Amino acid sequence: MNIASPTATEHRALIADLYAAVDRRDASAVGSFVSKDAKFQIGNFDEIQGRQSIIDANADFFGTIKGMEHSIDDVWSVDQTAICTGRVHYTRKDDSTHSVPFATVLNVCGDQISDYRVFVDISAL
Repeated sequence: MNIASPTATEHRALIADLYAAVDRRDASAVGSFVSKDAKFQIGNFDEIQGRQSIIDANADFFGTIKGMEHSIDDVWSVDQTAICTGRVHYTRKDDSTHSVPFATVLNVCGDQISDYRVFVDISAL
């Protein structure tokens, strides 16, 4: 995971640590960033709620790919909302690759994410 943006925001470290866990495909570590009753949605999948559901959904998704790496271009924070944009580079199980743009919006309460929205098209995976 790489953050190219020089922008210093309140939530930059949170985004860096979260995406390091995502790129490791460590669902339990991803779960450690979200509150017990957090909401999560990726792409056009249904919203889910609850830490364990988020861990399970991420573990299921991580199991469908061989790897991924995020390149984060921009990071912003507005009050308790953190936003980042960039590209995600996937490696499929057959070793072919696929890259797409993404945007993530995180609502942060204290030191945990209460709402986690990822806008990305993963239909080609």
